[in-house]
Amino acid sequence: MSGSESAVRTTDRRLLLVGGAAVVIVLAAVVWLVWPSPAGPLVLKSGTPRHLVTVAIDNLRIGSTDIDITVTDRAGASKDHAAVRIQANQPLMGHAGQPIAAVPAGAGRFHAAAVPLMMTGPWELRLSIDEHGSVDELAVPLWVGG
Repeated sequence: MSGSESAVRTTDRRLLLVGGAAVVIVLAAVVWLVWPSPAGPLVLKSGTPRHLVTVAIDNLRIGSTDIDITVTDRAGASKDHAAVRIQANQPLMGHAGQPIAAVPAGAGRFHAAAVPLMMTGPWELRLSIDEHGSVDELAVPLWVGG
């Protein structure tokens, strides 16, 4: 094999590698662009004998997320004068975050900012609804992804 044939083969290999890398990059970009994104917050509903609760979780991924909570009585009337606390717990690992006081947002709505969900797997949100000294507690199960 002559020197010129060796140079051509080296050039062909480089072009093949560069072309292959370009194809991989283009495919990765296309997958990233068309990958489905969540349509909005995850909404979960639960309740106690006295309250109906709707929990809207902004981002169900590892990290901190905002959570909106709506509390009504069983007839659907908003509970504006309640105090709501939320605590994120990962029962399999024995991890429990600090309870966070949700801030009233009007018409029975409450907002908890930066609730930590620090690992994947099953979690539960423990809610405490204190209405004039009468406390209702409930747990809302959820699954946190990566």
